Amino acid sequence: MTTLYPVQDVFTRGEISPRLHARASLDLYRAALAKCENFVTLPHGGIRKRGGTVFVGAVKNAARKTRGIPFIFSSEQAYCLEFGDLYIRVYAYGARVGTVEVASPYLEADLFDLAYVQSADQMWITHRNYPPKVLTRNAHTTWTLDDYPFEDGPYDDINDTSTTLTPADYGSLAPDMTGLTSPSGTVTSTGGSSSAWQAFDKNSGTDVFFDNITAGFIGYQLPGGAQAIVDHYTVTTTDGTRVDRQPVAWKIEGSNDGSTWTTIDSRQGESGWTGGEARFYEFFNKTPYEYHRFRWLSVNGNTSSQFAEVTMNKAAASQTPFDLTASSIVGINDDTGFQTSDVGRAVRLLGSDGRWRWAKIVSRVSTTVVTIQLYGFALPDLSPITRWRLGTFVPGKYVETGSLYEERLAFSRKFSVYASATGDFDNFALGEKDDDALEFIQAGGGQANDITWIADSDGALLIGTSGGIRALSGSGIDEALTPSSFKNRRSRTFGCARIRPVDAGQSFLYVTRSRRSIAELTQTSAGKFSSDDIGQISEHIPKQGVVELAFQTDPDPVLWFPLENGELGGYTHQPSQEVRGMHRHRLGGGFAGSTPGEPNWPVVESAVVTPGQNGVDVIWLFVKRTIAGVTKRTIEIMTPPFEYGGLDDAFQIDCGLSYSGAAVNVVSGLDHLDGESVDVLAGGKVYKGLVVTSGQVTLPGGATAARWLVGLPYQAQADTLELDVGGREGSIIGRRKKVAKVMMSLLETDTTGLEVQSLLRGRWEKVRMPSIVAPEGKADLFTGNVEVPIDDSWEGQGRVRIRHVNPTPCTIRAFTPVFDAEP
Repeated sequence: MTTLYPVQDVFTRGEISPRLHARASLDLYRAALAKCENFVTLPHGGIRKRGGTVFVGAVKNAARKTRGIPFIFSSEQAYCLEFGDLYIRVYAYGARVGTVEVASPYLEADLFDLAYVQSADQMWITHRNYPPKVLTRNAHTTWTLDDYPFEDGPYDDINDTSTTLTPADYGSLAPDMTGLTSPSGTVTSTGGSSSAWQAFDKNSGTDVFFDNITAGFIGYQLPGGAQAIVDHYTVTTTDGTRVDRQPVAWKIEGSNDGSTWTTIDSRQGESGWTGGEARFYEFFNKTPYEYHRFRWLSVNGNTSSQFAEVTMNKAAASQTPFDLTASSIVGINDDTGFQTSDVGRAVRLLGSDGRWRWAKIVSRVSTTVVTIQLYGFALPDLSPITRWRLGTFVPGKYVETGSLYEERLAFSRKFSVYASATGDFDNFALGEKDDDALEFIQAGGGQANDITWIADSDGALLIGTSGGIRALSGSGIDEALTPSSFKNRRSRTFGCARIRPVDAGQSFLYVTRSRRSIAELTQTSAGKFSSDDIGQISEHIPKQGVVELAFQTDPDPVLWFPLENGELGGYTHQPSQEVRGMHRHRLGGGFAGSTPGEPNWPVVESAVVTPGQNGVDVIWLFVKRTIAGVTKRTIEIMTPPFEYGGLDDAFQIDCGLSYSGAAVNVVSGLDHLDGESVDVLAGGKVYKGLVVTSGQVTLPGGATAARWLVGLPYQAQADTLELDVGGREGSIIGRRKKVAKVMMSLLETDTTGLEVQSLLRGRWEKVRMPSIVAPEGKADLFTGNVEVPIDDSWEGQGRVRIRHVNPTPCTIRAFTPVFDAEP
């Protein structure tokens, strides 16, 4: 027999698939484990017991599933949002934010289909069955959830039926005037012209003439002291022989007493008029006034002034809604006519002047009549409108996912992508200017594959579809995406699930269509990407079904992903150092499911990563357990991994709490664990199997401690592979071998909780090193090498199991099984 000493000092490939347990020829084999549970593979090569979890609080309703969503204003201001059935709660820095609770429309069944995109203090939330909402942080303890007001789009195709829409009003400041005071309001002007009302008669064939006057005013006073906001207006010239009398410089002014005037818009150099020309102007104004006037300062070269119309709008905020009547139901909602669900929907109308306006439906009267508020420019007349478009968003057809890209807010639905105007997230009005809003139909490519997510990447808007990933960008290198400059490239990738991808620094990580594998998306050249299945060597882990993704960058780059079987998957991801290792985590406690085959370990239902105040990322977990026979759902934070500290800093229990203060024999406040058996690290001593009674735990024997860590126990376990060191006659894989002992290199490890076992023998061998046990039975941390003899058989394959069972740290830097093998 030959004694062999195969060292394994790298575990960066984590737990690999059972299908690879005999593939010793693979380079990754010597860096892999057969099992890696509650250990995290480190970029440095070793494995470290994961941090425990701190109890933050119970969810509002333990009977219903909840989801966590991050809200990150900055690295110093970050929140975790508890999305539950019809509510949202807010948490930050390990605690709930006051009593903040926001009512929401989202049911339990819809929570994991919600998509979101955030900018500063606003988060846009989308779901195919709900109108888009915007969640706003007004202050740390003040949050609101409102409908998201799309302005002017997006829309369905232009009407191609014979159905017309007839408005009952113009949406203008003044009605169709027939005199200075009729039908309502009062028209005033320079010199008290008796024909001044013709500037407000909706007829460009009539005009107002001011003889030997090159500067003056014409105004309108609302009746009964009413006020209105004006932010759009139109100026129309008279016939072509009198354009030299047209004003070329003017001001729009408002007043609430008729004597003190405020300029709300001004124009200069408005020359080059043609006969009957109408020019349209818009400006910012939120102040209502009773009086408005058009005061011109100069004309186009004549000594007199003459113009046809000055049409000021009445902004929607101060407008009385009016009816819009359809001539039939054909072409409206699949020929069913207007529905109650159309309330809030946009409609675009092409006026007889060739200009599009948009309106919002504020109520539904019948299948052919709705009440609208008109936005922007007033209508030129009340004639039936033949060309119109209804807003594209209706129940079951709302936007499904969103992203920010090049200062645009983008949304997707089915096969389409809609992007706002640059820097104006509310404006989706299409146009031809570079900064106008965009709309791409069949953005998912030639195949009819649904878009599952969109995400911002360097130089492209990534479009994940059920058939693969595409990149939407400007047509040239480093060229902005505009209505006239775009390209939509296909990449060699996998189909995507409806799970939000994560940015992992140099690449994106996403879940494939089956939800049973995770792929890495990397950029190969400008606008071109490729994908690899990062979980292929550990395919048995994501095959349990990935629920969502959360990526931690500090202190180590780790992807966390809850699985449908209740485990928490982990993936240490540092491709530049060839670190790609998966691991599995089962939290302390248990879940007694009512359905056969359900796991008996706690179920991690959601995971969220937010920046921490100390620079270390915070991992929030939403966990379902059975406590004292009752299903409980809790929010917990995974503590940072233990490194370079004292034993009292090690938090290696789950759903736990800590106490610091005077030395005591009893601690309370553990009501969430009532009736459970817990582990305690108190005063440096380990106490196992203590029972929580009435929310309290008592140390045995009257012992007291000033520092306590109390929670549910969990153990970390690593199973090794059959190491192949080779020999004169080739590989020793599959040959009989017997392990005599194990040598391990440890870092800051409590060896009293470390045990080793042969793969086939049932007895766990403890690491016995009395020289490192502190006085009075206190645990201590050891760094160095240890040897553990093992009772093995010749059928053991040279494989061993390592576990750590105490609520204390454990880091294994290297492992060497010493075994005899057949020649």
